[in-house]
Formats: sequence, structure tokens, C-alpha cells
Amino acid sequence: MNIEDIKKFLINSRKLDRTANSYIIYGGKKEERIEVATFFAQLLICEDMGCGKCDDCKKIEKRVHPDVKWIIPERSLLSINEVRWVKEDIFVKSYSGKWKVYIFQINYIKDEAANSLLKILEEPPEYVSILILSDSINFFLPTITSRCQKLKLNYCLPEYNEEFKNYWEIFSDLISVFKEKKYYEFFKYIDNFVKEKEREDIELFIEAISFFLRDTYFKEMDFPSNLLVDRNISGKIIDDVNIGKIEKTVEIKNRIRYNVNTKLAIENLVFTICSFI
Repeated sequence: MNIEDIKKFLINSRKLDRTANSYIIYGGKKEERIEVATFFAQLLICEDMGCGKCDDCKKIEKRVHPDVKWIIPERSLLSINEVRWVKEDIFVKSYSGKWKVYIFQINYIKDEAANSLLKILEEPPEYVSILILSDSINFFLPTITSRCQKLKLNYCLPEYNEEFKNYWEIFSDLISVFKEKKYYEFFKYIDNFVKEKEREDIELFIEAISFFLRDTYFKEMDFPSNLLVDRNISGKIIDDVNIGKIEKTVEIKNRIRYNVNTKLAIENLVFTICSFI
């Protein structure tokens, strides 16, 4: 759905008094997800269903409304401490006597935090609505997603930012060292990288590599530059990029969340990409 379709859906739900206690808004751009969340909070709390002009709407827009809580963890990774705070705050009645809205901007949830959040989603107070804003639902437990109404924004490419750039530079170094047969340096590089990263960071790293391979493949096929994450991609550090290698990279990334050894996963990634499959 596009952003206007989701807004219309939320308006109709409100008019019919069928607003759910929990939603997951995923896909699209970060700015679109925030716009939907802001609109939804205004829709619930404003006496005129989100007029955009009243004091409540303006406070929500500025993120200073006492009944709208934004939970934005570092690295988009929800921790148990943040969930504990919500569990304490959620049973404090709203200031306005209407709704309380909790908006989570997250892409990952630690196991302990997921179990605690699940209890909130199972029995939230009737005056509470919870929104989870995320790039994707692939990293959430099915027990979490099954208790939320899912609203998917139309797909868009991830933003090319410093984090992507840094991951791609690390990957380029790894490939270069491996190709030069500096195997001791190669394995030491991976050891040091894994020690400094959380499992969720390594998932992000491998996801960035999958987009790097995708960009390389599309570039070789002369696809339009607007289909690339890095529109200025140049050079060729990987030979024979094909769909099979991209799919294998995505498969390795998905295994990380199931406690696969992260060091072995990265080694397998490089071996796969440097092979001729």
C-alpha cells in the first residue's frame, strides 16, 4: 500500500471503532513510517480526528505530547530495559483521558526483550495502541508479528548511508586479502570483526553485502541507476556475480538469527562469493 492508502485504512478503522491495539508499519521509507505513526497518533488523540491544527496535534508533531511515547533505541535494537520502562508506564492513565500511543522505531529485538514485549502485546490496556515501525518484519519472532495488524508500505531501496559505505569497505578489504591468499590475515580480520559486533550488527553487515552484490549485478546488466542503492558504484572487486551468489548471501544472513556461528557464516560468505557458482 502507499502512504495514503494506509491513512485511509486507519481513518476508516477509527470511524468504525475498530482501531487495533497493536500495528506493525513496515517497508517503505523511514520518513513515510514516521509520517504514518504521527498521523495515527493525531487521529486517536485529536478531538477532530487529526485536524493538524489543534494543540494536541501540534504537540504530537513536535513529539512533546505526554500521551505519545517514542521509543527509539540505539542501533534500532530494542533492549529489555526499554521494554521494562514501557511495562511500567503503560498502566499509568493518559493525561487527556483518551488514548496512549507507544511508537517503537526498531528493526531488531533482543530475545529477552521480545518475550517481555510479547506479554504487553497479549494484554494491553484498552486505552493503549502500540505501533512498531520497521524496515522489515523478517527479524521479528512470529509470536510478535501474529499479535499485530500488519500494514506494509510499498517497497523502496534502503538509504545509502555511512553505515552501508563502511560495511562495503570492510567487505572489499576482506575480499582483497582473501584473493591475495593472505589467509592468516584473512581469518584474523574476521576474528576481530566478529568480536566487536553484536549478532544483529553482523546481520546488517551481510544484508549490506547482498545489496552490494545486487548493485554489482545490475550495473553489469546496464540496469538504470535509480535501481541501485549506491548509484555511484564503480570498480569490480568480485568476479562472476550472479543470482545464485545473491541468494546464497541472503540465505547466510537469515541463518544468523538462528544462532549460527557468526565467524563461520562470514567465512562461508566470502568462500561462496569468491567461488564460480
